[in-house]
Parts: sequence; structure tokens; C-alpha cells
Amino acid sequence: MSTRTEEERTAEAAEVDDASVEPDEVESEVDEPGSRRPWWRRVWVLALAVLLVAAGGGYAWYRSTVLPDNVAFRLGDQDVTVDQLDRKTDTLRALYGVQAPTDPAKLDGFRKDVAKSTAVGMILDKAAADRDIVIADKTAQDTLARFIGQQYGNGNDAHDKFVQALGTVGTTEKAVLDEIKRQLAVNQLFEKVSAGTAVSDADVQKAFPQRKDALGTPERRDLRNIVVSSKAEADQVVTALKNGAGFETVAAQRSLDASTKNNGGSLGAVAANQLDKPYADAAFAAPVNAVFGPVQTQYGWNVGKVVQVMAPVPAVFDQVKDKLKQQLQTEGQLAKWRAWLASAIKDASVEYADSYRPADPDGPPPGQPGAPAIGAK
Repeated sequence: MSTRTEEERTAEAAEVDDASVEPDEVESEVDEPGSRRPWWRRVWVLALAVLLVAAGGGYAWYRSTVLPDNVAFRLGDQDVTVDQLDRKTDTLRALYGVQAPTDPAKLDGFRKDVAKSTAVGMILDKAAADRDIVIADKTAQDTLARFIGQQYGNGNDAHDKFVQALGTVGTTEKAVLDEIKRQLAVNQLFEKVSAGTAVSDADVQKAFPQRKDALGTPERRDLRNIVVSSKAEADQVVTALKNGAGFETVAAQRSLDASTKNNGGSLGAVAANQLDKPYADAAFAAPVNAVFGPVQTQYGWNVGKVVQVMAPVPAVFDQVKDKLKQQLQTEGQLAKWRAWLASAIKDASVEYADSYRPADPDGPPPGQPGAPAIGAK
């Protein structure tokens, strides 16, 4: 058995302490008096603690980003619930006649459109407030009064009829006024964002050859039309007309179109782009005085007659240059607006619930500033 001097034992202990204890250690770990844990155990305990803290923090972060079941989307620190979206839809129905589709496949897209429209509206509200855009109560009231006059007339009971209609669709006059204020504020915001868009005379001259056809007056046709509910009935109408029955007489007797049946089925002078495409194709291929159809459209089965053809009128630069300049100006403003809006939506980082997430959550909605983009594609 070897023996060591007191000096050797003291030197060895000092070497162990120097190798295992760092100067910055706050506290030595011991299992029992006089013994130390191996270095690898202390490292393992420390690593485990770090993993537990990280896992706990990660779980808390995950929980904070999961939306509650009744929330359609989150914008900043504000949650918008499904009930709030339903009330928004009621207001849109009162102002614009927006109706939720009954087809389940279309309803899903409609729901997402409403969510995005509402989220974009909130982003625009904040942008307007940041630019000190404020709409006075009287301005909104005057706008509402004009709307009521257009929809319900100017009688003493017009306002009462309006309020009753609001109750029918489940919204309130205050909600409508708030929506009107938002529209007016967005219109002012649009003017501020798109300011500085200029169109020169050279721009107009350059654009004219490219748009000449669209700027001219297209071919128009004076048409008469009879609408019935089935192809079999439409075939009967065609047979009666071929056998000499007067078009006006048959229209008065059989047409389902209440707005035209009593004036011989007259649609007036219309261009092809004003008609459903299948109907336009048939109407603009038929000669004068010819009966065409049956053609099915969304309104039923149609039998038409060409009364007169008005030839197209080509555009003349001096006659359309002001109109073209305004058109280019508007297009430039909208392009500037849409670029700004796309950036604002992306920066807002809206969080949508799965069933309310639109196909393009960061893209600007279609349509004019301030108008609802519900169901628009």
C-alpha cells in the first residue's frame, strides 16, 4: 500500500478543484458532504433545464396564436367574432342588398369574403385615423337621407319605412351610419394615397390607338324579347310567331318579364356587352326582322326578334380625348391605391381561422375603394 506525504495530498486536491470549479460558478453542487457531482452530470442537468424552459415557452407561444372557436380573425390585439361578422353581413344587406348564398359550396367563399372585407375595412379605418380623417355626424346623416330618398321616396313616412326594413334584416340605423362614415373616410383616404397621379397629353395620344375600338360606339340592336319558363313553352312561342302571330301580342300574353311584356317585349337599343353572352350571340347573328331562339339564360327561356340594327361608330380622338384622359387618370389612381393597400394588408398580418381564411389573404380586394368586395371574383 503506497503512502503519500501531506504535501502531495494537498497539491492533488488543489488540482482537482482547479479543474472542476470555474471562477464564475455561483454555487458548488454536492451530493453529500465532501463529494462533488461529475462535470457531465451538471451539464446534463443544465441542458435539461434549458429544454424544459424552451418547450414551455414554445407551448405558450403556440397557444397564444390559436384563435378561439368563435373568432373569425385577429387583427393586432383585436379579435373579431363570428357573431360580429354576421351583424356586418346584415348591414351590407341593408345598404347594398348583399345576400348570403344558399348553396353550401358558395356560402364558404361568401363567408371568407365577408371576413376579408371586414379585416380590410379595419385596416383602412386605422389608416384614415392616422391621417386625421374624420367624418362629421351631419355629413353621414345627410348621405343617409339621400339614400333613404332614393330607396323609399321623400314622403314623411320614408324614414319609418327605412327603419322597419333595417329591423327585417337585423341591423340598426347606427350600424348603417357607421358604415357610411367608413365609406366616406375611405374615399378621402383614397384621394390622399393616390394624390400626384398625373396623365399628360402625350400619354393620351399614345393610349388612343390601343383603345380606339373600345372608345367608339359599338353596334347596337333594337330587340324585342319574350321570356317563358321552359323550352317546350319557348318552342310553342316560336311556332306561333312563324304561323303569323304578332310578337307584341304573344309577349303580352305569355312573357314572364313584367317590365317589358306590356310594351311588346321591347328591350330598346342594346349593345352585345349589355346582354348575357348566349343571348347576345344569337341576337347579334340574326338578320333584321328575324326571330331567334329559344335561348336559355338565368332568367328563363327567351325568344327574341331583331327590329333594327345600328352600325358601330368609330372613335374620333378630339371627341374622346377628355374621356380617355379621365379614364387613364382613374386607372393610375387605382393602381397606386392597390399597391399601397396590398402593402398595408401585408403589414397588418391578419390571422384568420381556418374556415374564414381567404384564398389570397394578403392581396387587395377587387372593386372600388370603400365598396364591399363580397362575392366579387
